[in-house]
This record gives sequence, structure tokens and C-alpha cells, in this order.
Amino acid sequence: MQVLVAVAWPYVNGDIHVGHLAGYLLPADIFARFKRLHGHEVLMVSGSDCHGTPITVQADKEGISPREVVEKYHKLDLELFRLYDLSYNIYTKTNTENHRRVVQELFLDLLKNNYIVKDTMKQYYSMEDGKFLPDRYVEGTCPHCSAKEQRSDQCEACGRWLSDGELINPISKLTKSKVELKDTEHYFLDFKKFEKKLSSYLESRKKIWKKWVLAEAEGWLREGLEKRAITRDLDWGIELPIEEIEKLPKEKHLSNFKGKRIYVWFEAVIGYLSGAIEWSLRVNGQLSGGEQDIIFNFDKGQKKGWKEYWLNKTAKHYYFMGQDNLVFHTLMWPVQLMGTGKGYNLPTDVVVNKFMNYENKKFSKSRGWTIDSARIAKRYGVDLVRYYIIANLPENKEGNFTWKGFTDAVNNELVANLGNFVHRSLSFIQSRFNAKVPEGKLENEVKFEIRAAFCDCEELFEKVKLVEALERLFRLVAFANRYFDKKAVWKVVKEDEKEAENILYNCVQIIAALRVLLSPFLPGTSEKISAMLGQANVVCKVEEDNWRMEEVKAGTSLGKIDVLFEKLDFELVEREREKMK
Repeated sequence: MQVLVAVAWPYVNGDIHVGHLAGYLLPADIFARFKRLHGHEVLMVSGSDCHGTPITVQADKEGISPREVVEKYHKLDLELFRLYDLSYNIYTKTNTENHRRVVQELFLDLLKNNYIVKDTMKQYYSMEDGKFLPDRYVEGTCPHCSAKEQRSDQCEACGRWLSDGELINPISKLTKSKVELKDTEHYFLDFKKFEKKLSSYLESRKKIWKKWVLAEAEGWLREGLEKRAITRDLDWGIELPIEEIEKLPKEKHLSNFKGKRIYVWFEAVIGYLSGAIEWSLRVNGQLSGGEQDIIFNFDKGQKKGWKEYWLNKTAKHYYFMGQDNLVFHTLMWPVQLMGTGKGYNLPTDVVVNKFMNYENKKFSKSRGWTIDSARIAKRYGVDLVRYYIIANLPENKEGNFTWKGFTDAVNNELVANLGNFVHRSLSFIQSRFNAKVPEGKLENEVKFEIRAAFCDCEELFEKVKLVEALERLFRLVAFANRYFDKKAVWKVVKEDEKEAENILYNCVQIIAALRVLLSPFLPGTSEKISAMLGQANVVCKVEEDNWRMEEVKAGTSLGKIDVLFEKLDFELVEREREKMK
């Protein structure tokens, strides 16, 4: 089966913090790794969102061009994603020629099919700046929740869309001067024409999507979807395909195309399609160059055509994002796909996470309330960070990163439970049985626990319940420690060496199972365990199901036995926390 894992495209206007890792980056990577283990053809796609006013706002702050902002932060993001070993098949950018072409083609499809209409709207205009202002350059008070310093298109405090003219006391962020509404002509996506189709689509997802995600999407639909502008008066963004538009009937032409660009909310999501096309072009040798500027991977045995993922009706699409992107992926993106008339696959599941807070407050780079994702990984190790974030994923409620919680999770769960069982089992074999796996037979109790862990975790993975899947895995770890303690091999070995061998043989097989179960969550830890067991790393092969334990045969020589995780000193962590900002 072909599986598209579509990961939200981060704006390249600043550092990726722990909230982004929790919101969509790690969940997508974990799920993609699980699907690959099952032998599925996985295409994990994303890239840097290079357009929109967040980029120009950052460029203004730094006194550089938007293009320079893109290049600076895209490079930093690539380094971070490689550090965390995120298993993208392609991570690209939205300022490529391929993306521009795909966006313009999709725009034309919708325009020809009469789903894009032209209309006049009021847009904020600054007399002092002498131009129309993009949404993020206008701020004021939200009319719904009274939050201050909100941008003019959406309130970040309550999540409501805002129409031009709704914002209370709007001013220019550039000059702090008052702005006024002026008429300007734009293209609009006519959502009204899709209400029945969207209703039917949401109905078909009732048994798949999280209840709160579905409820929120249905709530938007009940309120009624109006036409929404998909162009803006901008300096930075993808141009309209004017030459192609002018070949169409005159009623589809704007009276003046000058300064009109395709709006980023409409354009960025098309990256899931354009990214798949770029991946296919590169795999087939039809596009080359710039490899140092992207992440690109091809799994041997994968079909090379992008249509296998986008037009093949047996393919599944899973989208991963934070809560602020819910409406764009549950309603807007499906409309864009439906409107082309080309039969593109719609999202199977839209996996939305709520926000991860930092010590009970929202992450804020501007206020210095943030964590450097690269620094924390380099200081403590990628898998320790991955584990704590995964264990606290905000799947159905807001999460909270605390340094005390991080320290406790490492010491009490990774060190005392997982690391302890692996180390004492293998160390005993090393010291008493010449570092070779002893003879033995898998006991029924152990066999049952291993099989149950694989079955239960698989079921939870398929429902994208990643926190529960990790908890279920650690129930096997808890059983393993109880088994070791109950069997008391350190006593048995003095009286019945054969029985001691059998106990340790069973411990080895539990460890062998854990290295597979852990591999989607903690790939580095899985590799360390494989090395200690004298085994090759857990492999993913197309059409080969490796979501299972493979017996480590008696007589196998163990590798070097190392401590999996080091205990953290909370006082030292406390001193380090200031350096993490």
C-alpha cells in the first residue's frame, strides 16, 4: 500500500522550538517509521514555507531581504531535522520552480471550473506607508475575545477567522499609524459551492478523525463558509499565471493584475502535491541539482510515480499539524483538491495536535520563553528529548514541557525501567555466559506478552494514538522487569545453570522485541540495543512486514554492553535551562 505522510510546512522565519516537534514533526516521523516497518511504500513530504508575510516581517526585523531570510532559516531547519533523524522522503521549499508551476496549474484548474471567482473586497490601506498592507502588518483587538495585538485575518487567541473590517482599532505594524479600508479587486475561492461535498466528506471521516478535530471542522461548516480571497496585494509570493488567465474569457480577468500575488494560505498546502511531484521527478532522473538544499530519500522498491500516491484510490493520506492549521487541512485543502476535478486523493486522517506549552506558558521567542531544539538534543541526546515529548504529546489536550518532568521521565522511565532491564540482563550474560546468548525456549507467558504488545501497539498506531502506543510498549518493559525480579536469575544460576540459561534466553527475546517496538519512537536507542544483541539494525523493506520479533539464536555473540541512558542531575539541569533559551 502507498501511504502519503504529509507534514505541515513550517514558516522559515525563525527557529523550530519544542512545541513544533510535539505538534507535528515527531508524530509524523514516528507514524512514517511504523508504516515502513509494515512494508508499506511511504512518501513523507514537507518543506519550508517560504512565502507570506511572516517572512517579510522577519526580513524587516533583520534588515535583510525575504529571500535571505528563507535561505538562512531553511538551512538551520535542515540541520535540525537531520539532527533529530526525521525520516523525510523529501523536504524541499515552496520557492522552487516546480512548486510555482504546480500552484499555478491548480489555480487555473479551479478558475476554469468556475470555483474561483473575482470580486471586490476591502483591504487595509496605510496612507503613511502608501500601500495596501498584508494581514500580518495590521494589528488590533479581536472583536470576538477582545485579545489585543491580533492580526487582521485570524485571532491567534481564540482561533476565529476575521474578515476585513472586523478588527477593532486597526493600526499598521510598520508605523503604528491608523489604517483604513479601501476597495481592491481579487480572486476568491467560492466555498459555498462545496458545502454539500464537504458535509459528505466529513461524514465519511467520523470513525477515523479525533472527535474534537471532527467537531471543530463541523462547527466551521455549520457556521457557513463564505468566499475567501486567495490573492493579495503583496511583494513576496507566487505570481498569478497572467498569460494563461488572459487566454480565458474576459469575465475571468482582473481589471488590473499589478501587485497581485497568490495568497500563502492557498498556496502552501499545495506543497504536499508539488513535493510529491518533485520527489518523483528526482527519483526518475528528470530533475537534478540542489540536493544539498533539501532532504531526499528513496526507499528501494518504492514505485517512482507521484500518481501512485495521489490518484491511486487504495493509497492512504495522513496529515500532521498543529491546532492552528486545523481549518486549512480539514476544509480548505479538501475543497482545493475537489475543485480540480482530477480525482486527487483527499486526506484519510488529519492528525491535529493541540499546543505544547513551556512551564505552563506559551512558547514565545520574542519574550525569550523558548527552548533551543538543537541545543537540548546535543546536550542530552536526541532520544531522551524524543521520548519526553512523545510521552506528553498534546493529542487531545494541551501539553506542557517542564524541566522537572523531563528529568523525572528520563530517570524513572528510561533509566530505571528500560535501561535497567536491558543492562542487567545483558551484563549477566556477559559476565556468566561468556557474552553469548544461552540456550533456552520461549516461555508461554513471555510469548503471550510479546505478541500482545505487538498487536496492541499496532492497533493504536493505526488509529494514530501515539501516546497510548508508547504507554503500551512500556507495559512490556514493566513486565520484563517483573519477570527478571521474579525469576531471580542471580540465585537460580548457583543451583540450576540450565534454568538460568532459559531465563536469560527469554530476557534476550524480550529485548529483541523491544528494539523493534522502540524503533519508530527512539530509532537511536533501537540501534544501540541491536548492536548490544549482536544484530543488524531493524530494517524496513517494501512489501516485507518487519513489525515482529525476530529470535536471537542461542550462541549469538553479544556486542559491547553499554549503559543505554545516563541519569540526570536535576540541579545541573536547572543550571542548564537558562542556556537553552
